[in-house]
Amino acid sequence: MSIDDPVDAHLQSLKQDLEANIADSLGAPTLAGILSLIPGVGAAVQSLLGGRAQRNVQRRWIELFLEMKKRIEQARASIPDHSYYGSEEFQTLLALAQEQLWTTHDKDKLRLLAIALANSGVDEFRGDDKELMLRALRTISPSDLRTLDHENLKGWLPLTNRFEYSDEILGSLSRLASLGLVTEKFLRPDPNASDEQKLHSVLHFGPRRTFQLSPFGQRFMRFVAAQDGQQDETALP
Repeated sequence: MSIDDPVDAHLQSLKQDLEANIADSLGAPTLAGILSLIPGVGAAVQSLLGGRAQRNVQRRWIELFLEMKKRIEQARASIPDHSYYGSEEFQTLLALAQEQLWTTHDKDKLRLLAIALANSGVDEFRGDDKELMLRALRTISPSDLRTLDHENLKGWLPLTNRFEYSDEILGSLSRLASLGLVTEKFLRPDPNASDEQKLHSVLHFGPRRTFQLSPFGQRFMRFVAAQDGQQDETALP
């Protein structure tokens, strides 16, 4: 980001002003005293009543716009019509993004949200259901995103290998499957195993399943990808 860019400089200045005001009084002394008596919850309620939550959302907007602007500049040659970002379709995506800003503070997810908004105007995604992909991004958690990007779900690997996933990862995979991002298949028991072995396997491990990144999941991962089209890899526990 160039410090000479007037748009960037203005956004950064707004962000600094918001951060400086966060420590301001959040309400009348009497109200603050009452709220302080509520263990743990008081501070959160104070922040909502005093406007701190609103300033946090405004700061997230600025961070999102900075990241989105950076991605648009990277993809400029692949954007056939820059007026798209003033269209009704893009306004719908912005409205979906606005709802997300109230419900997450995770910087990595906010960054992917900004990239997705920028990529919505790229020629590669002209025929995609961008609203569906943005809704999917809003629904899944940061840990779900890491699960989705793991090598175990890609290519032929899940079809040629059997993986034992933890309960936490199985829950994540089930959520991703419900969104169509992952394909879930039940495997037939080993025909060479005895009835006792088959029963033992079902009782201890449940039905054998395999999970694979779906075609929609593949498009989704490209939609939230930066210029190189790659995401960070994180090992599944």
